[in-house]
Amino acid sequence: MDIPPKPTLKAIKKFRTLDEIKYAMKHVFQDAQLGLAGHRKLVVILKNVFKKAIELNQINFFAMCFTKLLSKVLPLKRGVLAGDRIVKFCYSFVNGLVKDANEEKRSKEEEKEEKDKDEDKDTNESDKNEEDQEDQEGEGDQETPISEFISYLIKYLLSGIEAKDKSVRYRVVQTLAYLVEFLTEIHENNTLEALYTLLSNRLQDKESSIRIQAVVALSHFQLFEFSIEGDTGEFEDELISSNQIQNKLINSIQNDDSPEVRRAALMNLVKTQDTIPILLERARDSNSINRRLVYSKIARELITDLDDLEFEDREFLLKWGLNDRDETVKAAATKMLTIYWYQSVNEDLLELIDQLNVKSAIAEQAILAFFKNKPEVLETIKIDESYWKNLTTEKAFLMRTFYQYCNENQLHALMDANFPELLDLSITLEKYLSVRLKTINENENLVKTWETYNAKIDELDNQIFSLENQISRINTDADNFRKSLSNIEEDIIEINIAKDLFKKRIKQLKNNSGNLEDLITEENQEIADQIKDFSMEDLQQQLEDINKNLDEIEHQPEDITAKLEELQTKYDSCIRALETTSELKIQTVQIFEQEHENDCIPFVDALKELEFIINQLLLIVKDFDYGDEMARRKLLHIIRMTLTEDKLPDGLISVALRVLRALSINEKDFVSMAVEIITDIRDSRDDEEFHSAAATFDDDDDDILGNGDDESQQSSSLSAVTKKRRIEPDMPPDDIVLRCLTMTQYVLEVITHSLDDHLSLSSIYSGIVNYAIQNESKKKLYLAGLTCLGLYSLIDSKIARIATTTLLSAMRSNGEEVKEIGMKAIVDILAIYGMSILDKSSKYKYSRMFFKVLNSFDAPKLQCIVAEGLCKLFLADILYKTDKRSLFGNAIQGGGGGGGGGNDDPTTTNDDETEEETDREHEKHLFEAIVLIYFNPNTKSNQELQQILSFCIPVYAFSRINHQINLAAVSGDVIYRLFTETETELSPSVIIPQLISWCDPRNLVKLSNEEINQATSHLWQCVYLLQVVEQVDARNVKRCIINNLNKFHITEELESNQLQALIKALDATVELFTNNEDNPNFILDKPTKKNFDIFIESIKNKLEIAQKREENESIKSGTNSILHELDDLDIGTGESSQISIKSETKRRDSDRSSQVSKTTSPETSENEDEEDDNEEEEQEKKKSFTDGKNKLELKADKSITFKAEDKREGSVEIDHGQEQVLVESKKAIDSNVEDSLKDIDKFLEEADDVDYGDISMDD
Repeated sequence: MDIPPKPTLKAIKKFRTLDEIKYAMKHVFQDAQLGLAGHRKLVVILKNVFKKAIELNQINFFAMCFTKLLSKVLPLKRGVLAGDRIVKFCYSFVNGLVKDANEEKRSKEEEKEEKDKDEDKDTNESDKNEEDQEDQEGEGDQETPISEFISYLIKYLLSGIEAKDKSVRYRVVQTLAYLVEFLTEIHENNTLEALYTLLSNRLQDKESSIRIQAVVALSHFQLFEFSIEGDTGEFEDELISSNQIQNKLINSIQNDDSPEVRRAALMNLVKTQDTIPILLERARDSNSINRRLVYSKIARELITDLDDLEFEDREFLLKWGLNDRDETVKAAATKMLTIYWYQSVNEDLLELIDQLNVKSAIAEQAILAFFKNKPEVLETIKIDESYWKNLTTEKAFLMRTFYQYCNENQLHALMDANFPELLDLSITLEKYLSVRLKTINENENLVKTWETYNAKIDELDNQIFSLENQISRINTDADNFRKSLSNIEEDIIEINIAKDLFKKRIKQLKNNSGNLEDLITEENQEIADQIKDFSMEDLQQQLEDINKNLDEIEHQPEDITAKLEELQTKYDSCIRALETTSELKIQTVQIFEQEHENDCIPFVDALKELEFIINQLLLIVKDFDYGDEMARRKLLHIIRMTLTEDKLPDGLISVALRVLRALSINEKDFVSMAVEIITDIRDSRDDEEFHSAAATFDDDDDDILGNGDDESQQSSSLSAVTKKRRIEPDMPPDDIVLRCLTMTQYVLEVITHSLDDHLSLSSIYSGIVNYAIQNESKKKLYLAGLTCLGLYSLIDSKIARIATTTLLSAMRSNGEEVKEIGMKAIVDILAIYGMSILDKSSKYKYSRMFFKVLNSFDAPKLQCIVAEGLCKLFLADILYKTDKRSLFGNAIQGGGGGGGGGNDDPTTTNDDETEEETDREHEKHLFEAIVLIYFNPNTKSNQELQQILSFCIPVYAFSRINHQINLAAVSGDVIYRLFTETETELSPSVIIPQLISWCDPRNLVKLSNEEINQATSHLWQCVYLLQVVEQVDARNVKRCIINNLNKFHITEELESNQLQALIKALDATVELFTNNEDNPNFILDKPTKKNFDIFIESIKNKLEIAQKREENESIKSGTNSILHELDDLDIGTGESSQISIKSETKRRDSDRSSQVSKTTSPETSENEDEEDDNEEEEQEKKKSFTDGKNKLELKADKSITFKAEDKREGSVEIDHGQEQVLVESKKAIDSNVEDSLKDIDKFLEEADDVDYGDISMDD
C-alpha cells in the first residue's frame, strides 16, 4: 500500500478510516521532530485530526496512536534535539486543545448571558442562580474528549516513570513536567494521586536531570489542594496541601547535591512570607550561578518596595553579595543596589541610606560600592553651611562616606568644595559634643533612670554569667568522673577475669592435672600469656595482690556514682536558677520598655543618634589634613578633654583614640597622653572616696606622680594574694574601672611597638587589668580584663607566657563567652610567638582543647573561631611545619613544635627531637581533624564554619608544595576514619577526588612546569591511599580509590627510587587482592581491574624512562646523600652557599621514598598513649644516633645526622661500590664539614624567612 501524502485541512475533512488518521498523525510527528519553526502549523493540523477522530467516535484510537508515536522518542538520551522537539510539540498540542475548549466555553457563557437578558425579567433570580450553579457543577464533573485524552496520556506516561532505563525515566518526567500545567483537566482523583506520588519519588532519583524535571512538575501542584483516599476504611483521606508541596521543594533547595536541581527548585518555589527567607538563603549557595540568580532575579521579583523586605534580609543580602568571591555575583548584588533598590526609593539617596540602616555593618560598604558604580551621583551632593547645622544620622553618614570615598580616590576638588577647614570642622565637632553634654544635663532624671536600669541588667547578667560558668564546671567534673567510672569498671572486670584464671590454674597445679591452654579464652588470652611460667607460689602471691587491689577499688564505683548524683543535683539547681534569672531579665526589660515608652526610651534613642553624628564627625577628622598647627592644637585639646571628662560610649572612645593617635607626634607621645587620660579617669572620684592612682600602679608610674615612697611598690615580685589585698581597697567603682579597661583595650589595639617602649602601660597592666581578671563574678569587668590580657600578650613575651596559663585555666572553668575570648587570644599569641611560647604540658593541653572544640557542634561560634585560627596557624607553618630535615629527603616528620620560636641552636638533644616529634604528631592530628570536619555532614548546619573550611583548605593546599605533602600524609587516615570508625552516608566518589585535587601539584601557584612535574605529593598520597585499600572493608571505597588512580599527576621526571617505592606499594596491593580472591570485599569488577592494570603499566613505563634518563645524566655518584653534594662544592672558597633550591628539593623528594615503601598503615594512636611510646623510641634513637655519628660533634647540623640515619635505613638500595664512595667522600670533607653546614643553615634560614611571610617568628 502506498503511503498517503501529507495531510491538509481540506483532506482531513474527508477522512473516513482509521488508517487515514494514523498516517496523518505519523506525518505530523515526522515533521515535528525536524524543527520548532513548523510546530504552530502542525498543531493546527493535528487538532483537526483530533476533531475528526471525535466525529468518528475514535478518540481512544487517536490517544493510542498518539502515545505509540510518543513512545518512540522516550529512549532518546538527554540532549537529543528530536526528543526535546517532540516533547515540546506534545505540550503545544495539548495546550492548543485546552485553549480552544476554554474559548468555546467562554463563548457559550456569553451567548447564555445574552439569552438570559432576553428572557422574562420576572423570573426568580434565586432559582436562576441555583440552576446556573447546578449547570456549572454538572459541566465541571463531566468528562470531555480533551480531559479523557489528557488522562489517557498521563496514565500511559506514569507506567514508564520508574523504568530501569534512565533515558526513559527522563523523557517521561520531562513530558509530565509540561503536562501537569493542565491539572484542572484531570477529573479522576486516582490519576492525580498517582501522579503526585510518583513524581515525589522521582525527587530521590539518582540522576540529577530527572530530579530537575520532577521539581518543575511538582511546582505546579503548589496552586492546588487535593486529598488522597485511604487504602481501607480504617485510614482517613489525607489532604495534600500546598505547604506540603512547598516543603518538598524546600528540601530540594537545601539538601540536593546538584546545583541544577537546587536552581530549578529556587526558580519554581512560590514566593510567600514563609518561603522568602528560604529563597534569600541561597545567596550563600555553593554554586555561583545560584547565588547570582538570587540577586538578578529572585530579589528583583520580591522587591517592589524596600519596606516589603525585612531589615535583616536586606542586610544579609548586601553582606553576602558585596563580599562574594565570585565577581559575577558581586556585580549582580551591586546592580541590585544601584539600580533596583535605588529606583524603588525614587532615586533619593538619603531614603536609600535610611532603608539600609546606617548603624548596620554593611551600610558603609554598600554606599561606597554605590559611589563607585554611579559616580555621576557624586556631583549632585552638596554640603553647605545649613547642611552642617542640621545633621541627622542619614546626613552624617552620607557626609562621612562621601568624604571617605573622595579621600580614597583623591577627588580633591569635591572635597574642597564641600568640606571646611580643620579649624571650622573642630569647632563644629566641639558644638555637637556640647549639645550632647547639654542634653544629658537637662535630662538628669532620665539619665539616672537609665543608669539604674542598666545596673539592674548588669547584675542579672552577672548572675547568669556565674550560673553558666558553674554549669560548665559541673559538666567538666561530670565528664571526668564518668571517665574514671568507666576505667574502674573495666579494671574490676579485668581483675575478676584474672582472679578466676588464677584460681583455676592453682587448682590445676595442686591436682597436677590439665594444661593452661585448657583455661584460655578470648577474654583472658593476654593474662594467660603473662602467667604461663608462673609457679603455684607466684600465682598465690598474685592472687593475694589482686584481692587487695579489688578491695581497694570495688567501692569506688559507688563513691563516684554518689558524686555524679550530687553533681546532677547541683546541675539541675543551676539550670532552674538560670531559667529563673533569664526570665526575670526578660521581664525587667519588658516592664522598663512599657513604663518608659514615652520618656526614657525616646531620650536614649535621640542620644544615640547624636552620638552617631559625633562618631561620623570624628571619622572625618581622623583622616583630615593636619597642616594647620593652630587647628591641630585646638582639635587635640577637644579630644583630650572629651576623653577625660565625658563618659563616652565604647564606639566614640575607639574613634577618639584613633584621632588622638593621628594627632600625636609619634606612638610614644600617643601612649603617654592615653595613659595620662586613663590615670585622670582613675582618679575622678569624689573627694571623700578619693585614693591616689599611685596606690595601684607600679613604681614606674609612681615616679611620674611623685608617690613613690612606699617600699612595697619597689618590689617586682609581689605575690598575687598580696597584690589582691593591696588593690581591692583602693580600686574605684566598677564603672570607672570598666572605662579604664575599655580605653586601655583600644590603646593596645592601636599601638605596634613592644611594651619595653611604653613602660607606663605596664603600670595599668599590674593595676586594673589584674584586678579585673580576679573578679570572675563580674561579667563585663572579667571579660574586658581577659581581652586586655590577650592584647598585652601581643606586645610582651613575658606577659604572653603568663597569659597562656591564665587563659587555659579560664577557658577550662568558664562558659562559652570566656572561651571565645580565650581562643582568639591564644591564636593571636601563637601567631606572634609560635609554639615555643608554650611549655610541654601546655602544648598537649591546648591541642586537646582545640581538638575537643573542633568536634563540638553544639558551640558553632566557638567552633568557627578555633577552625579559622588553626587554619591561619597551619597556613603560616606555625603548626605542622615541614622542617629542614624533610627538605633533604627525610620522610614527612618532625619539627612541628618550633614553627614560631625559631630554635636555631645546632646542639639540639635527642630529648628535644623526641619532643618535637611528639608535638608534630599532635599537630598532625589537629590538621587531620580540620579535614574531617570539612567532610562531616553536621558541618552543613554551621554555614560559617563550612565557608571558612571551604576557603582555607584549598588556600593551604595550593600555596606550597610542602602543604600538599602534609595533606597527602593525612589523606589515608581521613579516608580510614570516615569509612571505618563511624557509620556514614558519605560517598567516597566525592571525598577521594576532592583529596586528590587538593594535592595536585598542577594547582599550585607560581611553579614552573619542571617543578610541578618533579613534585611528589601525589606519589605519597597514592601510597597512603593504597594502604587504605588493605585496611578498609568497604568495597565501594576500594573500588573508588583504584578508579581514581589515573587522576594522580605522577611523571617520569621523578627519581627512579621514588617510582620504585610506588611500584612496591602497587605490587603489595596486587598480592593482597590475589590472596583474598574468596573475600567478597576484595573482588573487583572488570572495569576497575582494567583501570588498575593500566595504571600499574603506566607507572612501570615511567620508571623505565626515569632509569634511562638517570643513566644518561652525568652524575658523579649514584647516591642522593648531601655529603656527595658537599664533596662537589669548593668548600675552601665558601661556594657552598650557592646550592640551588631546586637541587635540594629534588634530593629531598627522592630520599623520602625509602621510608614510604616501609609504611604499613596510617597512625591512629590517641594522644594519651604517645608519651609512653616516645620513651622507647627515644632510647632507640639515642643508640642509632651515637653509632652513626662517627665522632662528629653534636653542634653539627641535624640534617647531617639524619642523613646518616637515612644511609643506614636505606642501605638495601645502595650497593657496595656506592657505599665505598660514601666513605671516601666523608673522609675527604671531614675537616671542613662544620663550616659547610653553617653555610647551609644560613641558606635554609633565609628560605624559612621567605616562607614565614609577614608573621614575626621571633621568641
